Amino acid sequence: MITYKYKKVAVRIVSLFFPLSTFLVSACVDEINVGNAFLEKAPGVETNIDTVFSKAEYTRNFLWSAYGQIYCTYTAGNMMNGAPIDVLSDSYHCYVGWGGPIQSYYPGGLTEDAQDTDNGNFQGKFSYSTKFGGLDSDAGGRVSIYETVRKCWQIIENIDRVPDMSDSEKSRLRGEAYTIMASRYYDAFRNFGGLCLVKKAFAVGEDFFDGRSTAWQTVEFIDSLIQCAIDEPGYIWNVPDADIGQWSGRLTKASARALRAKVWMFAASPLFNNSEPYMTYTKKPTGLENEEHIWFGKADPSLWNRCLQYCNDFFNDNAANGNYYQLVQPTSQDEAGYRTAYRRAYRYRNDATHHEKIFDAHPTLTLSDGGWGWGWRGFALDCMRQGGQVPTNELMECFGMQDGRNFPYSDIYGAGKNPNGIDMFAERDPRLYETMVVPRHDLPAGFDYNGQSYNDPWVGGCLEYNSNFNSNADDVASGYCKFKWLLDYKGGSRYDDEYIGVSYIRLAEMYLIRAEARAETGDLQGALDDLHAVRSRVGLGRLEDMNPGLNLKSNKENLIEEILRERNCEIGAECGDRLYDMVRRMRQDLFTKPLHEIRIYRLDANGNRLTDGDQQWDPSTPWPKFEYEKPEIVVGHRVWWDPGYWTNKWYLDPVSRIEIQKDYGLTQNPGW
Repeated sequence: MITYKYKKVAVRIVSLFFPLSTFLVSACVDEINVGNAFLEKAPGVETNIDTVFSKAEYTRNFLWSAYGQIYCTYTAGNMMNGAPIDVLSDSYHCYVGWGGPIQSYYPGGLTEDAQDTDNGNFQGKFSYSTKFGGLDSDAGGRVSIYETVRKCWQIIENIDRVPDMSDSEKSRLRGEAYTIMASRYYDAFRNFGGLCLVKKAFAVGEDFFDGRSTAWQTVEFIDSLIQCAIDEPGYIWNVPDADIGQWSGRLTKASARALRAKVWMFAASPLFNNSEPYMTYTKKPTGLENEEHIWFGKADPSLWNRCLQYCNDFFNDNAANGNYYQLVQPTSQDEAGYRTAYRRAYRYRNDATHHEKIFDAHPTLTLSDGGWGWGWRGFALDCMRQGGQVPTNELMECFGMQDGRNFPYSDIYGAGKNPNGIDMFAERDPRLYETMVVPRHDLPAGFDYNGQSYNDPWVGGCLEYNSNFNSNADDVASGYCKFKWLLDYKGGSRYDDEYIGVSYIRLAEMYLIRAEARAETGDLQGALDDLHAVRSRVGLGRLEDMNPGLNLKSNKENLIEEILRERNCEIGAECGDRLYDMVRRMRQDLFTKPLHEIRIYRLDANGNRLTDGDQQWDPSTPWPKFEYEKPEIVVGHRVWWDPGYWTNKWYLDPVSRIEIQKDYGLTQNPGW
């Protein structure tokens, strides 16, 4: 057994004596109306942990600072130098040369120290331990999970000392702390596998003996934290509607139940739950490397039963509490109604009438410097608008048709391949139009994206939108531009008064998790029913009826593929789930398949392509006919696409070499 001093561990331990004013109340907390100011202390008075737990106000604010460290894909510290992790999936691509993916993942240059750059320009997608940019994530830094873990343990271990707080509130805050801590361990688990498990608030310099735990020990430990949260008698199922204006986004017992199902969905998937590890060590430089750090040691199909049980626990408890959490439903059965319902579900926080979000993060609107860095407007400006997250043609094809059929136009690309001039963007799943901007004849009058017209986005139109034609248009470099979150991006002004909730888990995903667990345990009809609950919100027909050739009532493999596709359509670009779905399902085929852009060519009356001159569309004339090309993406070519390059090491990230060299028993993942 290895002994080492805790001050050397990945958990960054600061002195127990520090100014109370260093408890930054995070952006997440700011938006649940507990203020954005520091806690006050008398001039010249240093306070210690006894002071923190001497008053309920101080204790609450200490917990709120942990809320600010809940994982959100769209905060600066969780991006790869301006690009969210979705650009490592097949749905989005990063086109900006300064983006972390183009510097690391795309050319195959990711290294063990990619998380540890002192300037905060992170090239890796998640850090094992590193924290930069100040004590809390408000400052734009990447926060160690262990900083959050320490805060949560301090609350759990000390909250009974608070004299002016009721027992029920103490229990509630303990439940929240357990849930936050479990979520941070889960964040790291799906990036690294087995972790160092910290089971109390260690003192500075105190010996830590345990080293790296196995993947199975890690998932069981995360589950035990969630069980502790669920067992807290004061942990309420939902925020009462009378309080939701102040406390929307506060965690509840429902959050813990939902997190448990999501954790076991990942654990039951083939990455760890397999007859053999996804990769073995060719050498063991420290002698401590163990495949069971990244593998459960066997394939156990019953883990899907466990996932299903936890899904059912959530839905049963929700029913017992009046089905408080419900899918947002359209107010009209048309495209406008469907789109509004979907936008309400993914974008905005719960209020007294809408309760779809179960576990979410609240990014700040702006920072004092105008929004660069952590803030919501900052990520919009610094990332999406500049080309840090551009939709691919593969994402466009993921969305089916309005009647519920899957995308039917696989053979439409190329000269002469569309003799009837089909408009492949017409009559589609309404979520397509909420996810990305595509050419449509019925765009609202004067519609523009960031000040640019999109009424005729084809070659020769008023917007030469592809980067091959306009090198300054990185945000539309693939021929598409992102709409989800940004909407039409009116210069950022809309974000001054909109309060966003970025979902970690919402009810639609709970249906999709249960659908996958049902499919894996043989209940294909139940899985199809769960899929329909989500799809019917936007008016889609039943998947099995509209796609009879897939034999979804009997073909388990096809059904699971459709569940993954539906997850991409419904919750894509929210919490990085498309990437993690590809990882947990070990989808080498998706990682290694080259991705594509779109070229749209307007045809004249004789069926010839119009490529030169002013080809703006006159709305008084019929909508033109088109041909399409889908060239392979060149800017930021991913070496994964090159034959023979891929190795399974890419499923998990490298652990920081800086941490490994501290000699406390931490090991590297295989292949790195």
